[in-house]
Amino acid sequence: MMQKLPTTISPPESKLSSKICTERIDKGTGEVEKKSIGEVGSIAPSCKEIKQRQDPLEVVGGDMFQTQILPRLDSRSLARSAAVCSRWRPLALADSLWQPLVKSFFEQRAHLPLCLMGQKLTMKQHLLYTIAMSESRQEALVAAEMCARTWELRLKPACGPYWLGFDPTQVGKPGLNRYFSCDGRLNSDPGDPIWGGHACVWEFIRREGEGTPTELVRINHWPPLSPRRVKDGRWVLENFFGLYITRPDNPAFSNSASSDECSSARRRWCRNACSPPINGSLQT
Repeated sequence: MMQKLPTTISPPESKLSSKICTERIDKGTGEVEKKSIGEVGSIAPSCKEIKQRQDPLEVVGGDMFQTQILPRLDSRSLARSAAVCSRWRPLALADSLWQPLVKSFFEQRAHLPLCLMGQKLTMKQHLLYTIAMSESRQEALVAAEMCARTWELRLKPACGPYWLGFDPTQVGKPGLNRYFSCDGRLNSDPGDPIWGGHACVWEFIRREGEGTPTELVRINHWPPLSPRRVKDGRWVLENFFGLYITRPDNPAFSNSASSDECSSARRRWCRNACSPPINGSLQT
């Protein structure tokens, strides 16, 4: 029968070659069996080194940890710190740390996330940042975005000088407003010089081709519009003749002279409940 003796460290030839060994002795023969279980040195820490390690929170103290160390971290590092342990979590998720990050992020975004529009932003700041960051990664235009935003029409030279003469953006003025509705209708402001009073409808269409199918937006029977999103979060629908771009509706947006007040006053917040007709189910 083999008797297990306490773990010992054999005399190392160098720091990198020292080994942790276990010894077993056979009571019958008295022979000692040695078995290596790992390397120590610069790769694996010794027990003494492990015992010397301490929680930074205990080393510097809670006040300095929260006022001098955590404020220097970015959002990703703060989120990782919150996952270290239960003692770190409330410190790393403090509103005082996340509020400047939220403010800085929203100043660069033209739109509030749909779930935050019309809401009092009283939630925890780290949750608010998470929601805003998740929304900023959205690349696919959905019906809720179409209907919740106010769009500006801008014509291109391909339309010809006659139609360009009706476009205020050609002389540096704000463009004409367009409003997409969940029922598939498209409307404008009263007195719009281009709007002819005819029925106007919109729909999503899918273009099959090489690779992934592309989802486009078609208004009446005009050439389809390709959707994309620009860096500040605004949506663009564009073809050869013109484009539609969403107006900023975030009061904190630093690149906007004023927020789009008509959005909150006149639009119906449909959120993700929008289900407009798809693939030719509308008739003009």
